[in-house]
Amino acid sequence: MHDAASQGQKIECPLLVLWSARGLGTLYDVPAVWRAYATDVRGRALACGHFLAEEQPDETAAELVEFLS
Repeated sequence: MHDAASQGQKIECPLLVLWSARGLGTLYDVPAVWRAYATDVRGRALACGHFLAEEQPDETAAELVEFLS
């Protein structure tokens, strides 16, 4: 029901997307996928595997602080 009501609409606020350079980044163009759903997509791949916050905590935190500042 909620999906149908918002179908075709894009997220208007800035969207931070972080992903694994060794995982999703090898399979998809992650920013391009999210641009189908949002107008302002920001982010980058981090040199890690599945769990960014555990494997690259300093880089993950730095990206969040920069995005939220």
